[in-house]
Amino acid sequence: MDLRRVKAFIAVAETLSVTKAAERLHISQPPLSRHIHQLEEELGVTLFVRHRHGVTLTEAGRRLLEKARALEAAASEFALAAHQVSSGDEIRIGIGWGLWDVVNRIRVEFSRRYPGIGIAATDTYCWYDSDEQLRQGTLDLAFARPPFGTDFETSAPIMHERIQAIVSDTSPLAARASVSICDLANEPLLLWDRHIAPVLYDQILDLYARAGIQPKVISTPGAGPFNHAGMMLVASGKGVYLGYGVPLTEPQPPSGVAVRPVSDRAATTEIRVVHRNADESPVVRRFLECVWYVYPQEQLESHRLVGAGL
Repeated sequence: MDLRRVKAFIAVAETLSVTKAAERLHISQPPLSRHIHQLEEELGVTLFVRHRHGVTLTEAGRRLLEKARALEAAASEFALAAHQVSSGDEIRIGIGWGLWDVVNRIRVEFSRRYPGIGIAATDTYCWYDSDEQLRQGTLDLAFARPPFGTDFETSAPIMHERIQAIVSDTSPLAARASVSICDLANEPLLLWDRHIAPVLYDQILDLYARAGIQPKVISTPGAGPFNHAGMMLVASGKGVYLGYGVPLTEPQPPSGVAVRPVSDRAATTEIRVVHRNADESPVVRRFLECVWYVYPQEQLESHRLVGAGL
């Protein structure tokens, strides 16, 4: 049985919407619908009743839902066990967009203490990248920003990161050391697809609401401050993005744009370490000890901010 079909069934059953399920699984609707039809044909039952406003589970669908969840959990446990057997003395970490400098300080300390343990890194550009890889057992832990899955163990914030404005380098705002939301009031606000970073997306709109500003929003599907398509829009004077991590991804900020911290008090986001619940791996425990050595509790109390020059 194709587990993709099982995952599709669970997602549609839990959302009662093909559209929402496709968003959750990060696929388009046609392949999702195919997965459902193929699973129904394989099982010889109808799982959903389709109607104009969505779908509802049939009696057979309701009875099979818990079995499907158990099957998915068993598959994840199997994959996790296999990865643990094959990984040996190595820890596999996911690194969120622009967090290399944060993680590298821990890498240096961990390598000093445990020179025989390797570190394998994976780029996790979006929250669902790290969530899925943690569930599948291909990552041991991840350095991430919200949202955080409720089925994971999440650390206290290791630091707070300042949200940044990405503006054209020809804009008068580029000459400033920092900008406020009020400074951006007359600039079109470029917004990416919400599912990529939903917490940041909502936080940006809340920052404008707090400042009493109704921004001129321009949606940019497929583009954002995290790719070249988004940089082209900013450099061409189409508007500004608010985001994070841009200066930390390269020795020099990209040409054509300027990156400035947003000075509003609420313009910060948390960086946390996420790992599986009840993970008893001694390698994970050792790595977490290094995390708290490098970023101790005193640092949280001082509210040191990444990307703000503070």
